[in-house]
Amino acid sequence: METKMKKAIFLDRDGTINVEKDYIYKSEDLVFEEGTIEALKTFKNLGYILIVVSNQSGIARGYFTEKDLNIFNNNMNEILKKNGVEITEFYCCPHHPDGIGGYKKVCECRKPNNKMIEDAIKKYNIDREKSYMIGDKTSDIGAGLKSNLKTVLVKTGYGLKDMEKIDKNETLICENLKDFSEILKREKLNELIFEEFSKKVQIKNVVMDSRKVTEGSLFFAINNGNSYVKDVLDKGASLVIADNTDVKDERIIKVSDTIATMQDLAIKYRKKLDIQVVGITGSNGKTTTKDIVYSLLSVKAKTLKTEGNYNNHIGLPYTLLNVTDEEKFVVLEMGMSSLGEIRRLGEISSPNYAIITNIGDSHIEFLKTRDNVFKAKTELLEFVNKENTFVCGDDKYLAKLDVNKIGFNNSNTYKIESYKFSDKGSKFVLDGKEYEMSLLGKHNISNTAIAIELAKKIGLTDEEIENGLKEIKISNMRFQEIKIGEDIYINDAYNASPMSMKAAIDTLNEIYNDKYKVAILGDMLELGDNEIDYHIDVLNYLLDKKIKLIYLYGERMKKAYNMFMKSKSEEYRFWYYPTKEGIVESLKNIKMEKVILLKASRGTALEDIIKLS
Repeated sequence: METKMKKAIFLDRDGTINVEKDYIYKSEDLVFEEGTIEALKTFKNLGYILIVVSNQSGIARGYFTEKDLNIFNNNMNEILKKNGVEITEFYCCPHHPDGIGGYKKVCECRKPNNKMIEDAIKKYNIDREKSYMIGDKTSDIGAGLKSNLKTVLVKTGYGLKDMEKIDKNETLICENLKDFSEILKREKLNELIFEEFSKKVQIKNVVMDSRKVTEGSLFFAINNGNSYVKDVLDKGASLVIADNTDVKDERIIKVSDTIATMQDLAIKYRKKLDIQVVGITGSNGKTTTKDIVYSLLSVKAKTLKTEGNYNNHIGLPYTLLNVTDEEKFVVLEMGMSSLGEIRRLGEISSPNYAIITNIGDSHIEFLKTRDNVFKAKTELLEFVNKENTFVCGDDKYLAKLDVNKIGFNNSNTYKIESYKFSDKGSKFVLDGKEYEMSLLGKHNISNTAIAIELAKKIGLTDEEIENGLKEIKISNMRFQEIKIGEDIYINDAYNASPMSMKAAIDTLNEIYNDKYKVAILGDMLELGDNEIDYHIDVLNYLLDKKIKLIYLYGERMKKAYNMFMKSKSEEYRFWYYPTKEGIVESLKNIKMEKVILLKASRGTALEDIIKLS
């Protein structure tokens, strides 16, 4: 039986993987080039074996020994292994024509000769057509070309000096390994663009926001985005797809409708990708469930999820086009406001699995009845067979479906038998097995149970599921519930960043829906020059949340509040208080049962409010 040929990335070492230092051999001198470890992990995820081919004439010159070299290489590999990647083998040439002893020779292994590469190709049965040589010198490129490999020169090490001597038609030039990994993991996307538009491009990312364009971006000019076409080209975009621009440039593809083109490309790209797609819809809890599913699947393989509110006819194809060859799972949130929209999202994404969290009143304004909401949400089921569909069976609408039903009722296919909350989160028993997580709220247990059954179906082990539950990012908080009279304080004032503050807001948004919700938010420290922007961003984030009253405290929050309120005069829910005592007095005037979140950086000591209450 013929063994399958492997694809490899051959790497020079000094100046490519690690920072160049003349005749480096001491382990304490090892410094990885920026982004190297992440890039090597990407190469591994893409199925490449990694082989170092390195000239080490320091041995021939008597600066260090082969033993020293092996210690250095082994140390490098130990660090890489701890980060989930390793070099399969180090090939090193110790010779030099001006060397000493047995090392003084003109050899076939010293690059630009290619004996090291050829030895590895033979030993590991490597397919040279699918393999690369990456280095920072002309000698690296020369060796790669002799072995008929695709070649990449990085600008690290001697790269900036040597790039002038390189034929750019046969060798790709990149900033560093990380930069090349961004291109390599979009090989299928580059291929699709060539098939569709006959454009040979090296795309590094896909964006719709002109402010996020960097060198190598594919930019979709949507609506007002058309007026930024010149700007994004100046920033180095590889390709612009636009429907309303007069700018002339060979990097522009003029179409009649950018959104339609994006959707069409996403459909074709989905077919090219080796991924499994999970589609999630429902009236409430979509985002939380998406995050839980993402957390579980990420333990198994590289996973991408819908970011922010990109869950519509623009955001979903955009998310799909952001999938790389590295991902194995994609978790897509699917929103809608009218009939037919979920069907369109299903057509674009061809999901393998479906989750429906519940049927509620969120879209009554547009759909008039819950029956119509049910009809709209279940359009997703036209694309997924019933054994791969998971719903909350406690929902009276979803209970009618012949699919996997999960919930607290006895009629469910998979039953949540018991549950309890603590200040650390929740414990619950599902199908006789106990699970633990840091999220609060019965509905979150229901959503997590759905995610667990889906994960089991996909093939995750119990251990992988348990590890995934520990990593749920929306609950990466220290929620401590403290009851004072009828009120519940959630003390999460240990620390704060924009991300953790948003996560705290999301959690408050999800729990205690029978109570009057209050958020007390203080300064986030150590955010640098743009700190006020970060605070304003958090205030904007609160706008669509079910939180009745927001108290703000601290100098940074004061500045953010003043700027924010200029454009939000109708937002009576936001109040800035200069003292904690003032907040406590104001809270006393609210005579109903409250749940009060405290969130700020350590330096503000926001938990004093509990002591003062």
